[in-house]
Amino acid sequence: MEFKKILLIRFARLGDVILLVPSIRALRNRYPKATIDVLVDHRYAGILEMCSAVDRVIPVDRLAMRDGGKIRAVAKMFRLAQELRAAAYDLVLDFHSFRETHLLTWYTGARWRLGLKRVHSSYWPFCFNLGPVLEDDALHVSAVFLSILGFLEIDPIPNGHLLDLNSDLKQEADSFLGRHKIEAGALRIGFNLGAGSQSRTWPPEKFAELAERITERHKAVVIAFSGPNEELLSSEFCRRVRSTRVIPAPNLALPQLAALFSRCHVLVSNDTGPMHLGAAAGVPTLGLFSVARPNHYHPLGAASRWVSCPAIEQLDTEIVYQHFLQTLVSLPK
Repeated sequence: MEFKKILLIRFARLGDVILLVPSIRALRNRYPKATIDVLVDHRYAGILEMCSAVDRVIPVDRLAMRDGGKIRAVAKMFRLAQELRAAAYDLVLDFHSFRETHLLTWYTGARWRLGLKRVHSSYWPFCFNLGPVLEDDALHVSAVFLSILGFLEIDPIPNGHLLDLNSDLKQEADSFLGRHKIEAGALRIGFNLGAGSQSRTWPPEKFAELAERITERHKAVVIAFSGPNEELLSSEFCRRVRSTRVIPAPNLALPQLAALFSRCHVLVSNDTGPMHLGAAAGVPTLGLFSVARPNHYHPLGAASRWVSCPAIEQLDTEIVYQHFLQTLVSLPK
């Protein structure tokens, strides 16, 4: 099959949108001249704007639709559906596979429509004329997405760089390093302190213990990242760290966060969306897991690793440090 206009649908979550990028790049590799658009939650549009394989990012404020009243929500959804139908896509791939995206896929009127039949969600077969592709919940999320392309006989490509950081973003990141007088040759380690839920958040005192070991034994600089509403977490971490070689980063938008991640030699992160962002920016990433399944969500990249404990607060600092050392050894000399 040959296609000229392709639409991909994946609204959320942050990590899943990032893990969709290998599929987008494989699709671009197979159809270099096709127009590839992606429909995504507006909060994550910045991720796909850093992917050169995407021609157009179509952001949707789904929360506003949900919370703005039923009549207004229906009107906005209808306008979106009309816009997608007018675009005259040849192929629509539903990577989200909820009822709303099933209906959007159907309403586009695309000649070919293919979706994922998820393990724990409804599937409306009348919305598609290819497939379905059955979700294999034992696979990594990125492999689940790639399985849809397998149905189209599109082979995956090696996991090289996933995101394209422009010169302005790189310059902003370098300016941050310069303002904090971080030498060009310094070993830079990123810590992603937050996770969005306590059950996934390694305690700040343990991050502080790890920071002390890394700064003292490796003369490294630790850059501490935290997201919106995580100020207390960052403050507690900084309060417990004695080293002057620890620098808190400001709250950053996703493109700026990816750029500053890319200036780190290693990222140590809780199991959360920014963990995948670091790996996608090319940083060897050590993921700290508790409630989620690492085989399903681990960070991508040949040099990335993960460590898991049933209760995140019980994850021992020494174990994390040993995994950090193994990640460090894998870095190019």
